[in-house]
Amino acid sequence: MPAVYIAAPEGAYRVLITGFGPFGTYEENPSWLAVQKLHNCVLGTDSSRQMHITVLEIPTVYTSVLSILPGLHARPPVLPPSTHPEFPPASPPKDGYDLVFHVGVASRGSIRVEKLGHKYGYDLPDAEGKQAPVVAASAPKEVPADSDAARAERERPGEIGGAGPTRIRGFGKGYEAFPEEIHTLIDVETLINNVKSLGVERIVASTDAGHYLCDFTYYCSLAESQRSASTCDKPSKVLFLHCPPVDELCSEDLAEILKKVVAWVGSNA
Repeated sequence: MPAVYIAAPEGAYRVLITGFGPFGTYEENPSWLAVQKLHNCVLGTDSSRQMHITVLEIPTVYTSVLSILPGLHARPPVLPPSTHPEFPPASPPKDGYDLVFHVGVASRGSIRVEKLGHKYGYDLPDAEGKQAPVVAASAPKEVPADSDAARAERERPGEIGGAGPTRIRGFGKGYEAFPEEIHTLIDVETLINNVKSLGVERIVASTDAGHYLCDFTYYCSLAESQRSASTCDKPSKVLFLHCPPVDELCSEDLAEILKKVVAWVGSNA
């Protein structure tokens, strides 16, 4: 897909793509290795509107997600200080990003495009060895049992360990009005069919983002997008994609797939 690397053109469809920082055995997170290749990338598509991409690394830390994500959906957006001076962000659009697109690494297998994020069930310690906030008594009496995705998070070689769940953890104060699951407004099935038609075979839809930092980030972003709808005409669309490790899919190939996803979402805005 043709792309150039310049400042954001006037009137461009503005995209913020985030990857994650180090955690577990990953000194460099595969999601960030791919995402950084799209810094200040401008895509040309069949539509007349150009698409400009800004990239941002988010620490794999619960408190960082809670402090950073609301700003990404503010009007104008507020970006945290960059941890990578070599990737200075373009000035955020005053009326907000059109798309906030999160990318994280998962276990081996297909690329997974996530349909929804979960409010509760975050028991794994983050990259700093800390757990998600304990939820107040208004939380559900039961949390979801371990899914295949959650078990995969726990089984990563060298992953930070931790005792089993003893208290319900997730989103509490400030998120009381939001449901236990929030779905993206993007048509994931149609998106996947389009990307497959462009030659990407190993890509599937998912309804389980794993109850770790990826899921936590997705829910937070979806909730903040909904929250911003009360104060702006057009909240940012939100999407999350799980990629396999770099030994299964190199960063360059993943970056090309991310371009295809962005191009479809932007062309169908």
